[in-house]
Amino acid sequence: MTSNLFLKCVATASIALSGSVVHAADWFPIEVNQVGADGNVVKVEYQGQQKASQKWPICVSFPHMKDPFWLAANYGVVEEAKRLGVSVQVLDAGGYTQLNNQISQIENCVAGGAKAVVMVSIDAEGVGNMLKTLKDKNIVVIDAFNGSNSTDVAARVLTNPRDEGFRAGEYLAKKHPKGTPEVRVGWLPGPAGAGFVEGFNAGFLDGIKDSAVVIAETKYGDVGKEIQARLVEDMLQTHKDLDYIVGTAVMVEGALPLLKARKLLDKVKLVSVYMTPGVYQGLKKGEIEAAGVAPIVTTAKMTIDSAVRILEQGNNPEALTRVDTIGTVYTPATVGEFDPSITFAPAGFRPVFSFGK
Repeated sequence: MTSNLFLKCVATASIALSGSVVHAADWFPIEVNQVGADGNVVKVEYQGQQKASQKWPICVSFPHMKDPFWLAANYGVVEEAKRLGVSVQVLDAGGYTQLNNQISQIENCVAGGAKAVVMVSIDAEGVGNMLKTLKDKNIVVIDAFNGSNSTDVAARVLTNPRDEGFRAGEYLAKKHPKGTPEVRVGWLPGPAGAGFVEGFNAGFLDGIKDSAVVIAETKYGDVGKEIQARLVEDMLQTHKDLDYIVGTAVMVEGALPLLKARKLLDKVKLVSVYMTPGVYQGLKKGEIEAAGVAPIVTTAKMTIDSAVRILEQGNNPEALTRVDTIGTVYTPATVGEFDPSITFAPAGFRPVFSFGK
């Protein structure tokens, strides 16, 4: 059941939307999954806040900024900071091996006066001690996108990597149900140990359960295009009978020219767990079999909105504490229905590391 506080927030925002005082509220209302403490999932309508009462300083910590996913998230964060009238400092940890750097960046940002932190955790377990310290200091922490295992956060706004992995697996399972000829898959979910990779794995395995889909090999590696391309080369060399290569969008972008050069596009099909501009173009050309989509820009906006909501209203135990944005899977046949504005930064957008100071 949706909490009373959440219903109150919806009603308030809905009334405000009918007046002339609302500006740039184009991203809400949006349907999301509300996830209860017991894991029960209910679809609810999320409404954004109106203008913040003061210029709250907020830190936003990303694992890196070297692919279009986090560039889109950066864009969403900055746009929502503009809309609400708050300041943000954006931190780039430098990659999924840089847990210590992420922690020190966040600690320094909080020491500089931040009242809230939006954190995309590099390691679901490794940030636990820091989050406990931040909670003790009454710093509002929004657990964003990937999810951590800590309970010391004020709220979670996730794209839910498990759901993303599940959608990719389910797509294949529906195409190749149990009893049909076996298909072999190379699975490249990203860097070993990262929280989002564990989610991708769990979801993908669940999605292909009781189907004709078999994982020939799983390869882990950093989400740099060169590294992923090398992993794909190794996989193609080892497994001559692959039907699909499935994994991150960075992997798919790196694999596409390799498959073209080897004239394997008709034999080995590519499926991306999430969407980037490069994957989008491949889908439109019919060169990629399918791609999942999460509303990255909208999710990023929700993280800032959630931080401001808690800073303004307090962390009421009845408040909506976890929402997962809802994604889908597109193919070349359905990609015309996709709205790039909720998932991509505009063409030419460059990372913004400070706004509103």
